[in-house]
Amino acid sequence: MVLSIYLLLIGFLFQFGSATDLTASENQLEDRYPTCFPFNGARLNGLEKPPVSRADWWCPQELQYGFMGYPLEMDNCSDPSNLFPKINADFQRMKREFGATMVRIYAPQCRSVSIWENLLRAGIANNMAVLPQVWWGFEANQSLWKLTANSIVDLLSDPELGPVAPYVFHSIAFGSEPIGDDVDGGPTQFTADLKAFKARIVPFQIPVTISEDWDRPGIMSNQNWTGLGPVGMEIAPIIDLIHVHIMPYYHANIFPTADNVWPYFETYIPFLRKYLPGKPILISQTLWSSILGGSHDRGYGNPGENIGNFTLYWNIIQSKCQYFKRLRVGWFVHTYDDSQEPGLGMINDSGQLKMDFNPPRCM
Repeated sequence: MVLSIYLLLIGFLFQFGSATDLTASENQLEDRYPTCFPFNGARLNGLEKPPVSRADWWCPQELQYGFMGYPLEMDNCSDPSNLFPKINADFQRMKREFGATMVRIYAPQCRSVSIWENLLRAGIANNMAVLPQVWWGFEANQSLWKLTANSIVDLLSDPELGPVAPYVFHSIAFGSEPIGDDVDGGPTQFTADLKAFKARIVPFQIPVTISEDWDRPGIMSNQNWTGLGPVGMEIAPIIDLIHVHIMPYYHANIFPTADNVWPYFETYIPFLRKYLPGKPILISQTLWSSILGGSHDRGYGNPGENIGNFTLYWNIIQSKCQYFKRLRVGWFVHTYDDSQEPGLGMINDSGQLKMDFNPPRCM
C-alpha cells in the first residue's frame, strides 16, 4: 500500500510537469527591482512612512523564493518573550546568522495590541518583514480570536504606528490550520468571518490568507490531487496569497524516514499553482522532529524521530534552492527553537544549532 501511494505521487509529477515559467529574466530581476523590501535594498527609517506606495515598496513575487525565516511563538502578554528586548534579540540572530528576511508569528497567546507594537518596532529595527496571525487557540472559548483581530486593526489604525505598519506587515494569516482544527464552529462560519476580517484589512492594503494544509482530501482538495475540495473552493477566491503547510512528517505511513520526502513537495507545489493560479506561495509550516516523543505524535509508532532524520530533512530542503527559485516559492523553518515546540526547533534548549544550517539565497 505504501509503495502504491508513493508511486502515485511520482505519477503526479508527470501530470503537473516541472514548472519552467518565470525564468525569462533570471539575470535581470534584481536590476529591475533595485530597491524593494525586504530582499533588495529598501530600508525602513524608524516610524517614518516610506515615500512610495505599498505596491512599489514590497518586492514582487519574482523575488519571493527560498528561505524566508522562522516563526516566533508568542506566549501570554506577561511573558518575557513578548517584550521588545527578547523579540528584537531573536530578530537580530535570525537575520545575522541565517539571513532571515521575514518573521512569521505563530499561535500568539497575547491578544493585546502591545505584542504587535513590539513586533512592528523589531521589524523596523532589523529591516525585516512581519507576518501577523489571528489565533483561535485550543480553549473552549472560540471567540478569543476576535480579541486578536481587533488588536491588529487597532495597531493599523494607530495614528503614530499605523502609517508605517503596512510597510512592515507583509501579510496576515487568519488562523493556523483553521479548517483542520475545525475552529469557529466549522467551515461555514469560518469562511464568513474570514470575509469580514479581510474587509476590515482592505483599507490598509495588506494581503490576507489562511495558514493551512491543503492536502485534506474531500475538504480542501479532491481525492488524488485532481482539484480543490468544497471548502477549498470557498476559501480560494477570498485569500490573496498562499500560506501552506507541507508536512510529509504527518504521513508517517508513506514517509517513515526523511530520505524520500521530496516527491511530496514536487506534487504539492504544482497542485497549488494549478488550482490556485496567480497566488504567491509561502510554505509557512514544514517540519521534522529531532527527538522521539517531542511536540507532536506523527502516528504509526513515530518512526524516524531523531536528529539524523531531522538533519536529512533540512538538508534536502536546503539543497532545493533552484527549484524554489524556479517556481517562486518561499519557505519557513518550523520552528525557531525547542522552547517553542520540543524537537522541532532548529536551535536546541542550550541555544545551539542542532545542525549545519545555512540556506542559500540562490541569487
